[in-house]
Amino acid sequence: MATNIFSIGQSALQAAMAAQATTSHNISNGKTPGYNRQEVVQSSAGGINYGYGFVGQGTQVNEIKRVYNDFLNKQALASQTSASSLDSYYSEISQINNMVADTKAGLSPALQDFFSAVQNLASNPNTQASRQSVLSQASTLVARISSINDQLSSSSASVNSQITSTVTSINSFAQQISQLNQAIVKAIGTGGGQPPNDLLDQRDQVISQLNKLVKITTVPQDTGSVSVFIGTGQSLVAGDNVTQMVVTNSPTDVSRLQIGQAIPGGGTSTIPDSFFYDGGSLGGLLKYRSETLDPTQNALGRIAIAMGTAFNQQQKLGLDQNGNQGTALFNVSSPNLIGYPGNTGTTNLTTTITDPSALTTSDYTLSYDGTNYTFTRLSDNTKTIKAPGAFPVTLDGVTYSNGAAAPGPFAPTMAAGNTYKIQPTANGAAGFSLALNNTQLLATAAPIATSINATNNVNASMPASNTGNAIISNTSLDSSQYQQGSSVSFTAALDASTPPKMQLSAAWTGATPVPGVTVNYADGTTASVTGATPFDYKSGMTITSGGVTYALTGSPTAGDKFNFAPVSANKGTATISTGSVTPAYLTTTTPLTKPTTLTYNSTAAPPVFNISPAVPAGGGTITHKDGTTTTIAGGATTLSYTAGDSYEISGVQFAISGQPGNGDQFTIAANTNAASDNRNALAMGKLQTANTINGTSFQGSYSQLVATIGNKTNEINVTNTAEKARLTAIQNQQQSESGVNQDEELAHMIQNQQQYQAAAKIIQAASDMINVLLSLGS
Repeated sequence: MATNIFSIGQSALQAAMAAQATTSHNISNGKTPGYNRQEVVQSSAGGINYGYGFVGQGTQVNEIKRVYNDFLNKQALASQTSASSLDSYYSEISQINNMVADTKAGLSPALQDFFSAVQNLASNPNTQASRQSVLSQASTLVARISSINDQLSSSSASVNSQITSTVTSINSFAQQISQLNQAIVKAIGTGGGQPPNDLLDQRDQVISQLNKLVKITTVPQDTGSVSVFIGTGQSLVAGDNVTQMVVTNSPTDVSRLQIGQAIPGGGTSTIPDSFFYDGGSLGGLLKYRSETLDPTQNALGRIAIAMGTAFNQQQKLGLDQNGNQGTALFNVSSPNLIGYPGNTGTTNLTTTITDPSALTTSDYTLSYDGTNYTFTRLSDNTKTIKAPGAFPVTLDGVTYSNGAAAPGPFAPTMAAGNTYKIQPTANGAAGFSLALNNTQLLATAAPIATSINATNNVNASMPASNTGNAIISNTSLDSSQYQQGSSVSFTAALDASTPPKMQLSAAWTGATPVPGVTVNYADGTTASVTGATPFDYKSGMTITSGGVTYALTGSPTAGDKFNFAPVSANKGTATISTGSVTPAYLTTTTPLTKPTTLTYNSTAAPPVFNISPAVPAGGGTITHKDGTTTTIAGGATTLSYTAGDSYEISGVQFAISGQPGNGDQFTIAANTNAASDNRNALAMGKLQTANTINGTSFQGSYSQLVATIGNKTNEINVTNTAEKARLTAIQNQQQSESGVNQDEELAHMIQNQQQYQAAAKIIQAASDMINVLLSLGS
């Protein structure tokens, strides 16, 4: 029995030693990252039946257990990878948010200053100071857009750099996991199946570090190793085998890095960026690049393209200080066309921005299957399928064709299976620059001028065929007597008397009834005749008929004529607008600047304007006050009129309001006063508030960009704060269960000491019993 007691004491002593060693190990690793508390698991060694009952045999140590909660660990990994992704995203987007929203360094103040200079130019179109101010502010605007674009490019370069370093770290962690797998499998084999707790902690810690970089999925193996997968199931570690991740240049953008995996035997398998979006700092970087950086760069490019195109169009619709047609104010980039690496042959595809207001901030792809062409908007994966006969195709403001002249065909040549990437606005900001440096070339004037007939003019003339020396003088027109649009010719002839006398007779056209003639001779006598009745001629006489009055001196010859095509000042209240032109004015071959005269005819039913020359072949449109329209046919010689109507003919726009009088005339002609005219400058100023980009202005579009980035930044920040709080709660719960509590371990240490001392007493008692037995035997 003493021997039995000795072995029991020995087992107790060994258990106490194991417990004390484990407690000491816990205390020493209390600050070790990833360490999980360990505890000794004991069980009874059983008993021996002595007939009177079973006598216990002491204790035994079954295992050194790692206090580990797999559920909490998985929760912590999920929360940690999400928090790391949000951290990475927020770090990048906050820099852009601060830049675009800066009240001094952002685009808003530069836009405001530029348009203020344009407004000042409209007020002072003929001063060099105001013209120079516009060019200076335009240069500042270009520099500001370029500066913002450079910072966005720097952010893109920073993302590339971080992608490279992150992939290097991922490969390093993968190697460490592989080595730990090997060590754990070996330790389990040599340890009789007992888990090597410290190696498991080390592996979990490396997995946790890897999980911060990229979201992972782990699958335990029966051997004790663990397989690690990334993305949507791409293998990273399988036992002790590691698949290396690599960084390569994007085939469609050499400035952009993408991620892949090395293929055994050579080559690289590309992994789409979206596969990493679910977590990790790498996912945050890639998500930031696709969700914020690329759209921001495209949005800035869209503003530059829309603004440059709008100002260039308005410049070309005006006249510069020298009276010449305006030229482009800004240089504007064209869409970027990139062929995919697997393409064969070449293409004659041309891409032209024809409607900047319809541009989006997305990139596109165009593929050809041998029958149809498929356009894909990458931002939402919307597909548009077109047959060859549908070209030219205009999609979101960009027109696609093969560049052929009418009548086509316009479908581009592409090999079946080929795909091209189109970036309409990606280079918009980088390609935006100032095209003018000469103040005189700013086109402030409109190319047309409108006028009303404001003065009386008898328009007297004598044919070259006249042989006498009679001269017309002292002409005047009484608009109250004159019938607008009529004309008169006086013809000299000899009567049948002997000797024959020189007489004049009037022939009116367009006057009803035919006016009579009143004559005042130089000797004070007068005479009156009706209609075309001849009257005697005497030099110095004054003749009045139908409101036309003139004096005639000299000696006419029979057959001589004296013609009058009077134009009376407008009698009605109607006015005509100053007029403007549309882009169609630049392409028309028959502009309304010849000049064109509109004469009101109140006798027609309904009253109309007679237009001379006739309306050009392209026709036009009348827009009525209620918004309805009437088409003007090419070749028309009359235009209907209702007060407030506006007209557009051959790219010329004008409006007439008020009530014209019969015969009132309105004229449209080329502008000859370009130096001091400000109408085109006013039109430029109106571009500040015009809805030129998807239903909003330049400033509005930029404000939308600022708001979008600001809202996204706030969203990421709030979500990140919440995720970090969740992670902290999980880690606290995890530590409360698996972490080392120094006070608790100190209590265990005292308990283990007491257990050790008690076990020693058991051995001592057993020894004393043996000594007593030995002494009895002797």
